[in-house]
Amino acid sequence: MKMDWFIYAVAGMILFSGMVLLFKKAMMSAISPVVLMFLVSIFLTFLYGAHIFLTRTPMRISTSSVVWIILPMAFLSYGANLLYVKSIELAPNPGYSAAIISLQLVIIAVAAVFLFNSELTVIKGLGIFLALLAGILLAI
Repeated sequence: MKMDWFIYAVAGMILFSGMVLLFKKAMMSAISPVVLMFLVSIFLTFLYGAHIFLTRTPMRISTSSVVWIILPMAFLSYGANLLYVKSIELAPNPGYSAAIISLQLVIIAVAAVFLFNSELTVIKGLGIFLALLAGILLAI
């Protein structure tokens, strides 16, 4: 079984960890979560634009994809990121927020079985249960 996805996930986890810590630091400097996300979004637009340009990635998008996938995804991303950053601001430890948000794995793993016919073995289900238990321990 090819594990390239795992390398990408670990690298993403490391980068997200740095991002969360910088979010907390920025908000400790009295930057509002909504202003912070706005500024980050501006820089992200330029970074993704440069990436598309430099890698010559074609911009083929169907109208139906925009309406039924990309637009709802944009609204979900807006809400999720804003709430995530606000929870980082308010939590006594930003790791607590990150842990709770990471419990999205439960929703994603179960929904993926039905939406994409993905696997969900007993061992992986046990891992999800342990993650939920960890989330409960952090919340109390």
